[in-house]
Amino acid sequence: MEYQSSYLENTISPDCPSCGSNLAYSAEHKKISCDYCGYQEEIDHSNDKIVEQSLKEAVHSARDYTPEALGKKVFDCGNCGAKFMVETEQVKVNCGFCGSKNVNLEAYDHKYIQPIGIIPFYISRFEAERIFEKWINRGWFHPSKLKRLAAVEDLHGIYIPFWTYDAQTESQWRGEAGYYHYETKQVRINGRMQTKQVRKTRWKYRSGNLSHFFDDVLVVASGGLEQKHINRVLPFRLEELVNFDGRLMVGWESEVYQTEVDEGHQIADRIMDDKIRNMCSAQLGGDTQRNLSVESHKSGQTFKHIVLPLWICSYMYNNKVYHFTINGQTGKVNGQKPLSWVKIAFLISLFFLFLFGVWYLRESGVLRG
Repeated sequence: MEYQSSYLENTISPDCPSCGSNLAYSAEHKKISCDYCGYQEEIDHSNDKIVEQSLKEAVHSARDYTPEALGKKVFDCGNCGAKFMVETEQVKVNCGFCGSKNVNLEAYDHKYIQPIGIIPFYISRFEAERIFEKWINRGWFHPSKLKRLAAVEDLHGIYIPFWTYDAQTESQWRGEAGYYHYETKQVRINGRMQTKQVRKTRWKYRSGNLSHFFDDVLVVASGGLEQKHINRVLPFRLEELVNFDGRLMVGWESEVYQTEVDEGHQIADRIMDDKIRNMCSAQLGGDTQRNLSVESHKSGQTFKHIVLPLWICSYMYNNKVYHFTINGQTGKVNGQKPLSWVKIAFLISLFFLFLFGVWYLRESGVLRG
């Protein structure tokens, strides 16, 4: 199977057919548009090239693939013809001579597997700024100074590389399900016999089979984002994937994958195994469980390489860096914020002052229990 895509051109710098200016994808209008004259054209919603690929073949073939050495390359501006040096893996290129925005698709040639699908940005920068401002002002336990934070200047719309993995799984499980029941016993407490309910557990051995198909287990392939952070802004509506089109990336930042397809599969494998164990545990049932053992076999394993939109922001507060992420399709938010220990201490002090007040009133006879 041929994984290096032949339909990608080396450079994309689309010109407006109306005025000749640079076209770029607009998240606000969901179209490819011209900021100068207002020309717009619909994006291509075709998805016929988004097909599953054999994981086994890709892993085997990628081991023998040797890309060109990384470094600098001469970039030809498709708008004014200027030539200048850029990093070979630099996807977004702005021409310093004419100001045009370009996409260097040759950066993907240094990776064995090319992207076949993309979800364009649905959340515009204006919407992302409003989401950030609303989020940064939420919560009483955070410093009041956060409300004046101008971190929106560091908000970046970036196309992030991802892998998706499919697999058919067959699992056998066995374990013991515990069912609670209660027995009434006479016990001596402070010299007096009293009735007490004692909880007992009745154990029952069970076993069974589980058949499950995993569709599009999503694994981030970025060098700077961790899977646990991505999980908090999922899901993406992957049914809205369209064929990879470099024009959708013009004017946006982007990254080529840093996590190889086999490394991503190891992460996906753990995600699948955790979900399989949870599903087997649900089948085992009971009020409590012990000695759950699961053996699984995966077959028909496939993958896709896609790029997805994220708004990313890092801001500094008291010399510490905090991160903030927005799903560029759905607007779902995840972020870190510092705590105000002054406010927390004040609330704790207020609580203990209330307890002391109740105690004092009781001791003074004002309140009688």
